[in-house]
Amino acid sequence: MSIPLFETLRALGVPAPQGVLQLGASFGQELQSFVSNGVGCGVFVEPLPEPFAQLSSLCKSIPGYVAVQTLCTDETGKRYTFHLASNGGMSSSILKPANHLKVFESVKFEGSVELVSNTVDDLTAYLAANGHANVVNRLDTMYMDTQGSELKILMGANRVLKNVKYVFTEVMRADLYEGQTPFLSFCAWMDATGFTLNNVYFNSHQYGDALFIRKETLGLKH
Repeated sequence: MSIPLFETLRALGVPAPQGVLQLGASFGQELQSFVSNGVGCGVFVEPLPEPFAQLSSLCKSIPGYVAVQTLCTDETGKRYTFHLASNGGMSSSILKPANHLKVFESVKFEGSVELVSNTVDDLTAYLAANGHANVVNRLDTMYMDTQGSELKILMGANRVLKNVKYVFTEVMRADLYEGQTPFLSFCAWMDATGFTLNNVYFNSHQYGDALFIRKETLGLKH
């Protein structure tokens, strides 16, 4: 179970997403949903080679969908140890696993790789300067599943966030990873940046999804 993003937005009567920036796009599991719901363009970011290969192949078959292999955080050019998870990389993170090891005993973290980061602002500026300005200029939705590093990503996306109406993101209350941002602190940062929490769902493991909407989009004062 999760939050039905597009159904929720339609029920609210707000504008439909035009372009999606997905961080932690993995193998491209959500791409068909984006296409089916009228998302005309997008940038899909995944740092690991194996899932990126499939993601890239899928994006090549969809006009306006651009795949990028990189790690996004709040700094460009910083080297991170990326902790690799055994479930196809889906639980991999720049943060060390904590309660994740107990909650999901079948998922092992037995290796790591060194990656160099980019900010969302620098990445999208590069794409815009290299033939994808028409895609970058339509990005109004951020979709994130990056295992605890979501706030770091947002802190490197100040310019892009100015045009974003919706942020759909994984959130956690349990300490699945070391140093993850507490949920209420995340909400406070989003509120200060001009977004309001519209929906949140937590499962029995105390992680789930949240939908934040720009206050002006809902007719609310910043």
